[in-house]
Amino acid sequence: MVNTGFPDIPEKRNAFSKFFRKLILGNQQEADELSSSKMTMLRGQFALVAMAVGITYATIVMVQGEFNFIPWHILLVGGSALSFYLNRIGKHLASTLLIFMLCNSFVYLFTSVNRPQDGMFFFYFITNTLSIVLLGYRHQWLIVILVLLTLGLSVFAYLVPTMIVPVPRNITPQIERTIFLVNLAVSLLFSSYVLFSIIRANYRVENKLIKKHQELTKINEELDRFVYSASHDMRAPLSSLLGLITIAEKTQTPQETAMCLRMMRQRIGVMEGFLKEITDYSRNVRTGVDKNPLKVYDCVQASLAGLGFLPERNKINVLVQVDPGLVIHTDEPRFNVVLNNLIANAIKYYDSQKSDPYIKINATISSNQFVLTIEDNGMGIGPEHQLRVFDMFYRATTRGEGSGLGLYIVRETVQKLGGAIDVDSAPGRGSKFSVKLPL
Repeated sequence: MVNTGFPDIPEKRNAFSKFFRKLILGNQQEADELSSSKMTMLRGQFALVAMAVGITYATIVMVQGEFNFIPWHILLVGGSALSFYLNRIGKHLASTLLIFMLCNSFVYLFTSVNRPQDGMFFFYFITNTLSIVLLGYRHQWLIVILVLLTLGLSVFAYLVPTMIVPVPRNITPQIERTIFLVNLAVSLLFSSYVLFSIIRANYRVENKLIKKHQELTKINEELDRFVYSASHDMRAPLSSLLGLITIAEKTQTPQETAMCLRMMRQRIGVMEGFLKEITDYSRNVRTGVDKNPLKVYDCVQASLAGLGFLPERNKINVLVQVDPGLVIHTDEPRFNVVLNNLIANAIKYYDSQKSDPYIKINATISSNQFVLTIEDNGMGIGPEHQLRVFDMFYRATTRGEGSGLGLYIVRETVQKLGGAIDVDSAPGRGSKFSVKLPL
């Protein structure tokens, strides 16, 4: 990766976003998009805005020499800070009611001085919108009460000025227009932000539901194929075992008995391999990714040692082109599943007609990603099969007794790790599988 000398803006933005979320959420466990974490964030943001508004107005009136308003602004800032704290420790309903009552009271105080021309009435829209959004559907009757309270306060403030706070004395028409524009801008911007936040949350939830629906559809389709193919693949070895047991019961010679036992062992080995593939598939689907540093060379050697039982292993020259010091951060069990399946396939489908069968295992860091290639000069895969070799239960050849799950599990596992896999192959030439994983 070329270093341009410029700061990584997306990373800094992401770091700021994490800091801001931590500031508002505190030690609360952040939930997913379908939970109340979005409302918790919005509630905290509104409390921060209320504090900022209180500080801004206090600054404006102090510049104008109107110190009578300072206690009210201090009350707004302090109450907003308390609401922010309650929200941060998980007291969401209390935080919402406090910020609602505080802001409504503050807005009422400044709209009851018979000065509707300064635009303070705009803030009733904010308090009304927030009461609906933050309480949600579960508190619908409380929402009705708060909306009616806001309506009552706004009408009463307009019709019956109470002059609870003193009327500003040094407000010129120019300052009044400025205050009006500030109030209008704050109301419009924050109301728009609230609505945008709701639309964004709904959009994300909708996308998540669509993704879940697509995943469920895919799982159901795979389950149908799985039940059909698994029952067939499990029944065949069991039928063979029953047949061999029958033959063993009737045989009269130790040699025939030994042959039957050897064949039984082979049938059991087929079933064991199939059950392992099912376990790998289930683990990949149901468990989260746990990335840790691992040495690629050690994983390759462990995989080759574990596959030493295959009868074809000693007939093939394996070339390991991996730096012993190469370390990547990934999920080790999943990485081993990918490695074992690809190497096992290269061993099983070697070309016995060639005098120098080989497997080349290469691992490098290229273009800021980890690239693993496993190349062989075995039987190869025809072009008509290459698009389907990663499908569940698809077998490109009748050679061997594979279930057709291996490459499917490899692709699903690589995708779970955030990577991609492709194949370059031709009959008689061999195959080259390339796995690319993010660092």
